[in-house]
Amino acid sequence: MDLTGKTALVTGGAAGIGRGIAIELARGGANVVVADVRENPKLEAERNRGKTVDIIEELSGDALFSECDVGKEASVETTVNKTVSEYGGLDILVNNAGISVPGSVTELDRKDWDKITEVNLTSVYLTTKHAATHLYGSDAGRIINLASTAAFEGTPQGAGYCATKGGVVNLTRQLAVDFGPEGTTVNALCPGPIYTSMSQGTFDDPERREIYEEHVLLPYFGEPEDVGQLARFLASDAARYITGTAIPIDGGWLASR
Repeated sequence: MDLTGKTALVTGGAAGIGRGIAIELARGGANVVVADVRENPKLEAERNRGKTVDIIEELSGDALFSECDVGKEASVETTVNKTVSEYGGLDILVNNAGISVPGSVTELDRKDWDKITEVNLTSVYLTTKHAATHLYGSDAGRIINLASTAAFEGTPQGAGYCATKGGVVNLTRQLAVDFGPEGTTVNALCPGPIYTSMSQGTFDDPERREIYEEHVLLPYFGEPEDVGQLARFLASDAARYITGTAIPIDGGWLASR
């Protein structure tokens, strides 16, 4: 899964799953632009690990950070331009940035609904729009969107999250139709329970953890690096004939439910 000479842009790459993906792409030899609203995550557990860019450089990789609000078109355009200016092109776009605000339809404020939609779904449209020309110019363009197992099921307090992740899956299919003739593949990853700082509160809740332990078929939970390795595969030439798919990476969560 050699990515030497490729350039990747990973949104939400400063922490969690995005960090795991950025590091694995760098392990494959890719230059990586970490795009996020902050370089130092506010989550204490992530901050203790250091900056994603620093970790990549310790692995002898090449990376840079770009401050980016993925819901704002001007910010996205600036980050894409910065990527191309620094590395001469863009081959791999990973739309990972996402948030979750708990609540049912009757409980969510409109501003929360709009924010979830902006970060989880509209951002995929914006980044892809501004990256398209550069991906067309790549010998092997790749778009990898982060959805969730929540795209295929309802979850308590998950109205906004489930709706937007379902949207990401179907937008992925549409982008595969649009980009296929140009040779660019488009796929979605659908993580289940993955242990990150954002999900730590859920894992620490005894009742929710019991549900996870019941429905994850393996005797362990996923880590960001697990998602990163799948992303690295999809970004490589080994996955050149895979497009328009939504791939669960969930330890059997969907199968058991």
